Amino acid sequence: MTPTEPASFPHASRPTRSRSGIVIALLALAIGGCVPTAATFDPSGPCVTDGQTPGAYPDLEGRLPAAFDGTAPTTVDSGRTCTADGLGSLVDHDVEVLTYAGATWDLGNRTGVTSVVFAVPEGSLPAAWMAEFYEAGARAGKKTSNVETSRPAFEGTGDAWRLDALNDLSFQSVVTWQDGGIVRVVLVATPVEPGASVDAHDELVAAAVRATVEVMAAGR
Repeated sequence: MTPTEPASFPHASRPTRSRSGIVIALLALAIGGCVPTAATFDPSGPCVTDGQTPGAYPDLEGRLPAAFDGTAPTTVDSGRTCTADGLGSLVDHDVEVLTYAGATWDLGNRTGVTSVVFAVPEGSLPAAWMAEFYEAGARAGKKTSNVETSRPAFEGTGDAWRLDALNDLSFQSVVTWQDGGIVRVVLVATPVEPGASVDAHDELVAAAVRATVEVMAAGR
């Protein structure tokens, strides 16, 4: 996927291309999954390179919200990663291949929402590992500051992990939780500017989580 407009939110489904990056930056910063799909990427064959493309894993894409606040996503795609750089801290847990799908809503004015599902080919993927992955990327990010983690309660998620950080002039949050054998992640970015409200940001986070929980309740 190629960035569409400056300062839009990332399609953050794909892990970063390096352990020092954070997958919650704006598209304009070119951090996260917005990279061209490698010509050799074949989702049906063995993983020899990281890649993503719309329709790569339709079963995973089918588990994403079809709409947020009545609006279809700006982008939907899926893919997998198997390189050490892409897997980051997951390598320490012997994860060899990570598959994912993500839907992103560009809400304008440097505001965006992404809903992601992560899975491994066999067995279950612990949500704690993905929370660790995002935190490691955030703390290593050169442009990322004010990193805070918490364990909030959202209706329908069970135990959840939340990460909040500043990236340049963007306030960004990541909420991670378990859904059976897969992991759900919601990412939200809003601008840091005069008149910006933390309460409004938190309301958007809650709404994004709620939209994903509704998909879970529908059995998807």
